[in-house]
Amino acid sequence: MKKTLYTFILLISYTLVAQEKPVRLVEEILKKRTILYVQNDTDSEKSVFLKVNPTGYRKSAQRPIIKKIPAKSKSQMLILIPLTDVESSYTYNLIVNDELETMQVDRSKGPKKEAPVSSIMRAEHIVFTKKDCKKCELLISKLQAKYIKFREVNIDTKNRYRDYLWELLDKDGYNKSMVAAPLGIISGKLYYPIDNLDGFVELASNKPK
Repeated sequence: MKKTLYTFILLISYTLVAQEKPVRLVEEILKKRTILYVQNDTDSEKSVFLKVNPTGYRKSAQRPIIKKIPAKSKSQMLILIPLTDVESSYTYNLIVNDELETMQVDRSKGPKKEAPVSSIMRAEHIVFTKKDCKKCELLISKLQAKYIKFREVNIDTKNRYRDYLWELLDKDGYNKSMVAAPLGIISGKLYYPIDNLDGFVELASNKPK
């Protein structure tokens, strides 16, 4: 009986290991803190993007972390310190190269996979600017004055955010060579042209329902 039980437990453990992703979030739960790592079991270096949204921890919001994880290694990403007498949980978005995975971690229920998100653009406020753009500088200052979190992207520099913007503009029939900054994305929706800066700031300040 004991031998049969041991074999059964071993089989379950092997199945769980086999299902683990080669690049994944790993947590180390200590007495007064939780340390988050990204484990890379592949034979090549991986670029990862991690955005954590904790509840019941000392900080309720975290800035996105972009980091390169060497092959066959584990790299520390973040330390979460829970509040006393409060239930703690967190959600996170993990991008490995161009693949986004949305997960929810609840202490009472364990890891739970949510619906995948096609782009990080849907999770953040993005402002596209250009060099020597006075209107861009004014919009940035207005957002900062309202303490609104956003990502600024220079459309003169090649990057994946700009490439995604071009796709949206092409879909809407705009000629990207004629595009004037600033442009904005709020919850995945493109706002262009931004004629009313205060109106855009008001939209960005509203929490999604």
